[in-house]
Amino acid sequence: MNGESFDLSRVKENICWDVDLEREFMRPRRTGYSFVIDLCDGIPRLALYRMQVNHSTSTTLDRQPPRGLLVKAVTSRGISMSADNIYPIDDKVRIWIEQNLLNATP
Repeated sequence: MNGESFDLSRVKENICWDVDLEREFMRPRRTGYSFVIDLCDGIPRLALYRMQVNHSTSTTLDRQPPRGLLVKAVTSRGISMSADNIYPIDDKVRIWIEQNLLNATP
């Protein structure tokens, strides 16, 4: 994960699959982890999103799903691939995460 390691069991126990990025900073604020698509310079990347009490951080993952899967998750919402931001994952990306990251054996 870009030189940063994380405890996968801790992530699994604290995943918030239904994070609303537009309302994330409304109170009460949730803490834990989620996954987002970080779109920068037209390139989508899967990122681990850590939500803390007063801020959030995202870190792109070394292991990535097929780019087409991420592109479809972004464009199916009517979002331009030139609109740099973070975006929610869709059900197909979630399945990929569950099968390839959360249930993968080391």
